[in-house]
Amino acid sequence: MSEPSQAAGRLVTWRVPLRRGVALGAALAAVTGLALVAGPAYVWPLFVLPLVLAALFFFELGSLLVTGWLGLLHVNLFAFVAPVTPSAVRLAVIGTALFGVAGALLGRAQREHARVQASLAASSLCDRLTGLYNYGTFVDYLHNEVTKVDRYGGTLTLLMLDLDHFKRFNDVHGHEAGNELLRSVGAALRGLVREADLAARYGGEEFAVLIRGDERQGFELAERLRRAVADLSVVVRGGHTAAATVSVGVASYPGATRDETELIDRADAALYASKHRGRDRVTIATVAISGAAVELSA
Repeated sequence: MSEPSQAAGRLVTWRVPLRRGVALGAALAAVTGLALVAGPAYVWPLFVLPLVLAALFFFELGSLLVTGWLGLLHVNLFAFVAPVTPSAVRLAVIGTALFGVAGALLGRAQREHARVQASLAASSLCDRLTGLYNYGTFVDYLHNEVTKVDRYGGTLTLLMLDLDHFKRFNDVHGHEAGNELLRSVGAALRGLVREADLAARYGGEEFAVLIRGDERQGFELAERLRRAVADLSVVVRGGHTAAATVSVGVASYPGATRDETELIDRADAALYASKHRGRDRVTIATVAISGAAVELSA
């Protein structure tokens, strides 16, 4: 993702626990004040609310903190309100322990729920086979980045990549080997594309990479990706290995294109120019890279 998007994400990430901490602190302060006024008999029902909030907001750790505060309140404050007897101490210890266990169980359940929700959210953004972002995420990201360029300036470059003869690869080696090749390509893209940029599975054996930079930077990255794919090998039937190549098309915005749709079209046209020129090569939408000139401009 882009650096501004990452900064915004970090800001949101810090705001949420901060707001939750403030809310929990306010609840604890209010409940403690009410307990001091109402007396020891009302401690347990009053502390149910902050215990639940702590478990929901901060899982087991929050429950332990609230339970510790409750125990501290019993020991240091209510000893002066009521006579300290063995039965009172026993009641305080048992009650605090039960609160701690209940809060820990609730916190654990909430942690598991949050994990499942995060997994579902991630699966809606990413392609399960390759681990890259999916087509929907790519389209949304492209639109947002084009809007930012229109507003603040800069250049975007789109790389469209397509595995050469992938259907033949599947026919010869089987679909599981094809899936393994797609997984390997996804791993190669994740390893070479910066965190500030985005790599996605566009569909089938086609991939897209969107970077902040001009077409020359896009070409350099495309060449690294092309070489990385050419160096890959996957195990196929009979314990043998097989390799593949990739063709790449590169286009920039706003240089050679007027909007996001045309950016995709020009990158796709450059990709198919690479295919027609022999595959396993990179073509820029306005300039042919190595080989005969290819005119792709309008």
